Amino acid sequence: MRKILLIISLVTVVAMEANAQTRNVRYGMKLGPTFDWASSGSTAAANESFQLGTNLGLVCDYYVASNFALSSGVDFNILNMKYTFTDRRYVEDFLEAANVSVLRRLNAINVEIPVKAKFNYDVVDSFKAYVEAGFGLGFNCRDVAKDSYSFYWVNYEGGEDYVDCTNQYRLLQLSMVFGLGVEYELDHNFSAFAQLAFDHSFSNAFVRSIEQQTGSILRNNYIGVVVGIITH
Repeated sequence: MRKILLIISLVTVVAMEANAQTRNVRYGMKLGPTFDWASSGSTAAANESFQLGTNLGLVCDYYVASNFALSSGVDFNILNMKYTFTDRRYVEDFLEAANVSVLRRLNAINVEIPVKAKFNYDVVDSFKAYVEAGFGLGFNCRDVAKDSYSFYWVNYEGGEDYVDCTNQYRLLQLSMVFGLGVEYELDHNFSAFAQLAFDHSFSNAFVRSIEQQTGSILRNNYIGVVVGIITH
């Protein structure tokens, strides 16, 4: 986490220096909590509860008109989810693997590059409101989980340690991204902003082999409140 924050800080400083000569491009950084869940795309999987995660990242807005910009950047998402899904497991005392219902607590890290259209308008004095919408391409970086399940007389508990299961999840995922926020001008160089952010994945989080064998389809989602600072 410290390395990620250091990288974000260094890139932001460089971006702010470049912005002095390119006023139609604005750079910033953001951070905030998210509420994460998995929406089911099949009867073989179901979300169990909302979990708390984190979103932090860089923002880059290119203004093609005074109130319209193309917005991008880099989002670092730490997602925590709890859900059940059908997986094929080798169970003690059984000769063959069987499909079992698994309760999973997942901690995932992904990096997403959004491409959005952003519209803003003046509200009063130094306040602006904005809405943005578009798509995001996510890169799955790491997944660790604790599993538990029951199969006839066999009970399995994952224990205290999280186990790496990155190979069970797709590397690339396409999402719909949406934001609604307000911006306050601090001075001629910086503005602070607060935003309600929503991210919904179109892709099944699981790799094709799990989907084909068990029918499990889950899509990652989060809604969060992020705050940040952006240059003029």
